[in-house]
Amino acid sequence: MADADLAARIERLESIEEIKALKHRYFRAMTDGDYDLLRDVLTEDVVTSYSDGEYVFDDREALLRFLVESHTADRKVIAYWMCAMPEIELQGPDEATGIWAFYHQFFMPEQHHVDEMFAYYDDRYRREDGVWRIAYTGYRRIVNQEIDRRDVAYKLKAPPWAVTAPPA
Repeated sequence: MADADLAARIERLESIEEIKALKHRYFRAMTDGDYDLLRDVLTEDVVTSYSDGEYVFDDREALLRFLVESHTADRKVIAYWMCAMPEIELQGPDEATGIWAFYHQFFMPEQHHVDEMFAYYDDRYRREDGVWRIAYTGYRRIVNQEIDRRDVAYKLKAPPWAVTAPPA
């Protein structure tokens, strides 16, 4: 009996670590604009709710179309997401929920506009063919500030595509 209990506890911990890695891949894919990776971390029927429900999608391809159109290099947007403090609960062998604290910065250098946000992501995960994927994700905004960088002294280091004009 002790061996079965230990095996179950190890499997639970492995699932939690796999889900943590999944969420980190999701944020890395968002930051890097890696839409192939993003497609891989989401279920086909993923439901998303961003910006307090302003952007809601109920399938992966619709979400990816929106992200590709709104985060392309020619839009010159620098954005990144950081998450921490996961609260992951297994709901069964192939389902789990999670809450993550996250910080997001969205910077448009040409407009000198910065949007900073702290929020909590609420997620549902599903294991498909032995692989954990995000089945639902959305966030509850806690604080949001918008900054006009023309009013604040700063120095910017960023990828060349973010700060130089695209070829004509």
